Amino acid sequence: MMDVLLYMSDQHSYNLQGYAGNNIVRTPNLDRIAREGTALTSAYTACPLCVPARASMISGQLPSNNGVLFNFNSIHSDSATFLHSLTVSGYETVLCGRMHFVGPDQRHGYAKRIAKERTPVYHNNAPKTKEEMENKSKVMGFDENSSLYYIGGGDSPVLAYDRYVVGEALDYLSKEHERPQFITVGTYGPHFPYVAPEELYEYYYDKVSLEDVSENYQGHPALDGKFTEGDPEVARAARAAYYGLVEQQDRHIGTVYDAFQKYLKRTGHEGIFIYVSDHGDMNGTHGYYGKQVFYEPSSHIPFLIQGNNIPAGRRIDSPTSLLDMGPTICGLTGAEILEGDGKDISAQIMESSQDEDRMVVSELYTYLSNGETSLGRLVRYQQWKYITYSGFPEDDVLYDLEQDLNEEHNVIARFPEIAEKLRQKADSYKSYDQVMEHENWVMKQLRILMKCDYDNPDERWIPSGLKELDNPVKSKKPFQPTPWAALMRKRLNER
Repeated sequence: MMDVLLYMSDQHSYNLQGYAGNNIVRTPNLDRIAREGTALTSAYTACPLCVPARASMISGQLPSNNGVLFNFNSIHSDSATFLHSLTVSGYETVLCGRMHFVGPDQRHGYAKRIAKERTPVYHNNAPKTKEEMENKSKVMGFDENSSLYYIGGGDSPVLAYDRYVVGEALDYLSKEHERPQFITVGTYGPHFPYVAPEELYEYYYDKVSLEDVSENYQGHPALDGKFTEGDPEVARAARAAYYGLVEQQDRHIGTVYDAFQKYLKRTGHEGIFIYVSDHGDMNGTHGYYGKQVFYEPSSHIPFLIQGNNIPAGRRIDSPTSLLDMGPTICGLTGAEILEGDGKDISAQIMESSQDEDRMVVSELYTYLSNGETSLGRLVRYQQWKYITYSGFPEDDVLYDLEQDLNEEHNVIARFPEIAEKLRQKADSYKSYDQVMEHENWVMKQLRILMKCDYDNPDERWIPSGLKELDNPVKSKKPFQPTPWAALMRKRLNER
C-alpha cells in the first residue's frame, strides 16, 4: 500500500501559477510538481465557499445533497466519508492543520490530528433573525472580517498559523509510522487578509496588472451588492499582497513536498502527492473580491498529482471536480469508493486521457442584496461554462472560455442548444425549494445551538493576533483599514 499526502490550501486561484501561464507570480515548486506529475487544468470547486467545498470533497456529494451550504453547518457525524474507507482498508488517516470542520466533530474520518484548527466552532457567527440576515448581506465585506479591511506587508495570524502547520507536518514526516499513511496538510493561506511577507508585498506591488479590475463589468443580477467600487490603489495593494501570499504558499508546498519525498525514500514506500485548493479568490477581477461567485478566479482551482504510476509532465484539460478527490484516492489505493456526485478518475490520470463528454457542477447558496436567497449552479462542459441562479430565469449566462477567458460576453443567444443541454444538467439536481426545505430545518437546529453557551473563536485575524507577532502589518503603502471602507458602510446604512 502506498502512502498519500494531500496538501490543501485555502483560496488559491488556478490562474496564479507559472505552469498555468502566469508570468508574474513565482511558483517554482508547483511548476516542478506539474513537471514531475500530472496537472488537471480544468478542475472546479464543488462550491466557491470554504466549508461547503471541503464538506463536498470529503463526502463526495454536492452541497445540495450533503446539506452543507453555509460556513456554519456540517455533514452529520454518522455520514461516511472517503476517509472512513481509507481507514477500513488499513490506512492511518492524519489531519495536520486546517479542514474548517464546524461543530463538535473535528474528525469526520480522520483518526489522528497533529495540528490544531483555528476555528472549530462557528455556530454563533450565524445570523439569528431575518433582519440580521438582511443587515449581514448589506455590510458584508466592510467589517473587520472583510477581505479588504487589512492590506499590506508584514506578518499576520494566517502566516503564523501556516508556519506552525508546516512545522508540525515536517516533524511528523521525520518519524517512522507502522501503518500506511494518508496525510492531509491543510494551510490557511493564501486566504485573506491580504497581508503578505514584506519583501513579497514590495516585490509584487509594481508588477501587478490591473487590466481586469473593471468598474463597468456587468455581472449577474444575483450578484448585485457584491461588486466593490474599489480605489485603484487599493486594488493594486490587494493584488500585490495576494500574489505574495501565493508565492509564500508555494514555498510551503515545496518544503512539504521535499519532506514527503525524503520520507518515501527513507522508508522505501511508494507514494502519491496531491495539491489542491478548496476554491479561488477574485482578488479584484471585475471588481469582486474573495469568493462566492462562479467566475474563473473564484471557481477554477489548482489540482496536481504526482507519484507512482502517475505520468510526468502530462495535462488533463477536460473538466474535473473537487468532488473527484475521494473516489480517485480510493481508486488509486484500492479502498472502497462511496456512491456520490464525484467520479474516480484514477484510470484517466494514469492513462493521461481526456473525457470530452464530462460535465462538472458547482453550487452556491447565496444571499441577495435584498435579504432573499438564491441557489446558483455552474456547469462546465468542453469549452463552455453555464451559470444559472434560481429566481432569475431570464438571466442565465453562457461563456465560451476558449474565446472569452475573462467571461465578458454572454453567448447564450448564439448557442441555444448548448445552453439547453447544460440547463438540463443543472436542473437534474435538487431544486431551490427542495434545498430550502432542508435548510429551514438546519436553521432551526442552529438557532437552538446559538442559544447555548458555545465557545466561539471568531475569524477576526487582526487586531488580536497582531499582539502575538514580531512583525505586524506595516508597509510604505499601508491600508489599515482601507480608506473607503467607512464611507461605504455609511453609504449602505443610509439606504
